[in-house]
Amino acid sequence: MLCPVCDSRPLAIWEPDRKRLKFNAMRPSEVVTAPISTQTFSWPLSWVAHYFVAVAGAMIIGFFPEAILSRVYYNTGLEPYSPMIAITAFLLGYFVSLSIFNGRAATFVWIIGLAWMMFGIYDTTRYWSAGWSPEKTRWGYMLANLFGPTLKCSGSECLGEVFFTTPFTASITYSIGAYLAKRRDARRET
Repeated sequence: MLCPVCDSRPLAIWEPDRKRLKFNAMRPSEVVTAPISTQTFSWPLSWVAHYFVAVAGAMIIGFFPEAILSRVYYNTGLEPYSPMIAITAFLLGYFVSLSIFNGRAATFVWIIGLAWMMFGIYDTTRYWSAGWSPEKTRWGYMLANLFGPTLKCSGSECLGEVFFTTPFTASITYSIGAYLAKRRDARRET
């Protein structure tokens, strides 16, 4: 008696005279057993490597331009996004992303940045109290510390911007740069 799905013997047959299950030896079937590709393991590693390059690389390389040019946009709406680090991340995405492991994973780095930013929003608001906060609401406190200029976030040394907003911005601009690089290469091939 063959299994209708995979054309092999059933795994177990009830033998009423012995009142037990008799297990048949399993034989591999191409329908049931699919080969594991190396891409299954390399894609997540590539994704994390791209995130590391996007955030750490951009923060290390973009630190000096950010320090020098930040006076231009000090205490403005641009400041929390670290524009020089974001530009550095974009350039890394455009020129470097296709040469790191699987270049396709680079366009999805923004997902890790978004997840990290969501954790930052949660972490910033979870212990908020009206008793000590200069902001009147929990969300006002979060906006001031993650997206506000220096005068608004200085109560927390603006660390929320460094730990959450800057990586978020870097991951988005890196992904945009990687996407544009892939489009550039696709045009060259045609």
